[in-house]
Amino acid sequence: MTPLVPSSLLRAGCILALTVLAAACAQESAKPFDAMVRMAEVAPGGRVITLHASGSMRADGTICTVVERAEVVESPTSVTVGVVLRRVCPERSGVQVGTGTDHAVPVTLKKPLDHRKVLDQEGHEIQVCPTTTGSFVETLRRCLEEASR
Repeated sequence: MTPLVPSSLLRAGCILALTVLAAACAQESAKPFDAMVRMAEVAPGGRVITLHASGSMRADGTICTVVERAEVVESPTSVTVGVVLRRVCPERSGVQVGTGTDHAVPVTLKKPLDHRKVLDQEGHEIQVCPTTTGSFVETLRRCLEEASR
């Protein structure tokens, strides 16, 4: 049996420390986080609204976030919403993660939205647009035109 020399112990200690650090970083990146809800679309009838939350993707186009859950709290004057995302891409050096992914998350309200405001979890009003038959970009374009009138 070969006796352990100090350099072997040091090397083993460094490997163990790096393994523990890597595991901690992997768990940290997998924690759910609150996404920014940019806008909401309200479907005809007013009970279904689709929240549009900003996610992230890598420069190569890989989507790096998934929807964990949507949260809705209704009151007589407002509907407070939130979308919780989770990162799914492993962190790699040299790869930039940028925003640009839109997560469309439909939620069903207990009562139609009517004239209630839609608020994010910090109490800021979220723009509400009627759903169009076109794409999300078309819905957003029409909504912005109506807001500027």
